[in-house]
Amino acid sequence: MTTGLRHDHHGHDFTGPLCLALGLMMAVGRGDVARLVADLAGVTSGDHVVDVGAGPGTAAREAARRGATVTAVDPSAEMRRLARWFTPSSLPLTVVDGRAEALPVADGAASVVWAISSAHHWSDVDAALREVRRVLAPGGRLVIVERVAGSGPRWLEHHTVPKTNAEELAAKVGGTVSVETAGRKRLVVVRAIMPG
Repeated sequence: MTTGLRHDHHGHDFTGPLCLALGLMMAVGRGDVARLVADLAGVTSGDHVVDVGAGPGTAAREAARRGATVTAVDPSAEMRRLARWFTPSSLPLTVVDGRAEALPVADGAASVVWAISSAHHWSDVDAALREVRRVLAPGGRLVIVERVAGSGPRWLEHHTVPKTNAEELAAKVGGTVSVETAGRKRLVVVRAIMPG
């Protein structure tokens, strides 16, 4: 069963120089989104945040700077390399290989799981949500953020999600949907709290 969250972008190949250029762009341009998501998730010291599809780790570093222990998960070796390169060794942040459908995190280990502009790449939404539920402790917070369809440049449209698709996803997780603004970006946000 699909939520319609995922678009068909099988052509993405997150390797090589193009991936490095994209990663550098993401590392520089996502600070406002990272701060918004950390605020929405209520990240504090004592949290264990799992960043699914962490890319170059901008949001993961924001959480770590707020005192959380962070596991940044990404399937791209180049993105993981950039995340490690940009992350000071003093931050409590571990970068690991993994996908949403098979998170390399122990059962109930996370107090926060988020996916920022990465859920539209999930190959199996239901499997990814099962993994999220598995790794989140009771009372844990889930935040999924995607750019709102029709709110950015046309060349980015295949990296966006209609609000109705986000509402369908929110129904699956028992969450809520809101539209938020970070800088010039309009974002659709799905938030849920795991039953306690």
